[in-house]
Amino acid sequence: MFFWKIDDETIRCLINRQEIDSMGYDLDTLSVDAGQMEDFLEAIVQSSREYIDWDTDNGIQNYMARALPADQFLITISCTFQDEIIDRNLEQIQHMTDALAARVTRERLEGIASLSGDEKEKAFMDLAKDLHAVCSGNIPEEETEEQVVEDSRQAPSGGNSTADSTGSDSKPGETLPDRKLTFGSMEDLITFAGMLNSRMHYRSTLYRLEDQYELLVSFDLCEKDADAVAFVLAAEEYGAHCQPVHYDRSYMLEHGTCILRENAISMLASL
Repeated sequence: MFFWKIDDETIRCLINRQEIDSMGYDLDTLSVDAGQMEDFLEAIVQSSREYIDWDTDNGIQNYMARALPADQFLITISCTFQDEIIDRNLEQIQHMTDALAARVTRERLEGIASLSGDEKEKAFMDLAKDLHAVCSGNIPEEETEEQVVEDSRQAPSGGNSTADSTGSDSKPGETLPDRKLTFGSMEDLITFAGMLNSRMHYRSTLYRLEDQYELLVSFDLCEKDADAVAFVLAAEEYGAHCQPVHYDRSYMLEHGTCILRENAISMLASL
């Protein structure tokens, strides 16, 4: 299982069919038996506490399960009361509406329409970036309408905010646990690393343990939660078995061989 924290009362879990089976649950039964589903979600919550510190005092209030390729499932579990969720969403919608109204003014649209050539194309791309930033929720909470209007006149970019989709100033990677990816062959590992975008060359160390290759990956520099999910999904498509990192580093130092101590993914990709 792969956990990460959305807010103080909400987590997401990436889990595959084999892990569900190993927990003693049948996927087909879960879809029709509410009691089994409740027990299953409680088991996920209990497991998450080993890796994430989050508030579960209210109990599970709602959840959402989404099927992904390769028998993967993305489960969101929230212990926030529904009224509070609605209030937060309303605040976010209001914030986005205000930002949109400030950034996309009639004057700005008319100004872009009056331009031509490269200058018009650049102004339009800046507008598109602002629209994307607003729709993604990447808007600083302290941003005022006057600041937005002034920024849009000078150099609108919209994509440079460090705030994530929950309105927090923390980076997504700060809440993502490290993962251990076990590959059966070096060929699969090199192929996987080679297909990754360079922004997914996270901090990593490669060990050899008997006939397997263990890649320990840190997501602390990950820009978006979605990138981490895509990384794990891609790794499993290339034959990796993904697990949380417990005391693996000490064990592998004692029983295995460290092949690449730093920037393992980047070095493998270069091969």
